[in-house]
Amino acid sequence: MRSKRVQREIDDLVAQGWRIEEETPDRVVMVDREFGSVGSHIVVALLTFWFSLGVGNVVWAAYNYVSNSRRRVLWEDDDACPACGAVVSATDDYCPSCGDPLETGTDPTGAITCPDCEAVVTDGSRYCPACGAKLSNTVDTAS
Repeated sequence: MRSKRVQREIDDLVAQGWRIEEETPDRVVMVDREFGSVGSHIVVALLTFWFSLGVGNVVWAAYNYVSNSRRRVLWEDDDACPACGAVVSATDDYCPSCGDPLETGTDPTGAITCPDCEAVVTDGSRYCPACGAKLSNTVDTAS
């Protein structure tokens, strides 16, 4: 699910003629391609038509399509509210701007992380192998 900020940026760029080139859960690559201006094609046609029968125009359009393409990468910010895009602290439970609840402490893969250093911890561990923090209060142990 995209944040409202990223969705708003995508909608604005699509309205300006941009297209989505690539999309992953944490980023969207937008591209704006062009074939060159009408004036440049007229000049190329006048200079090349008599000996290439318009092939120069096709080559000029292909050159512009490749070299004058603009790309923009829109990232989902980890420290932004998914609803409004406002900057939030990692310790906030609710967005200070819009009040929406923030998802905290959940990993989509189901892995358990250390609350101090955020290292992946094996289920049943009592101490973090990376920083040594005691995990008995946060990780259920099978005893």
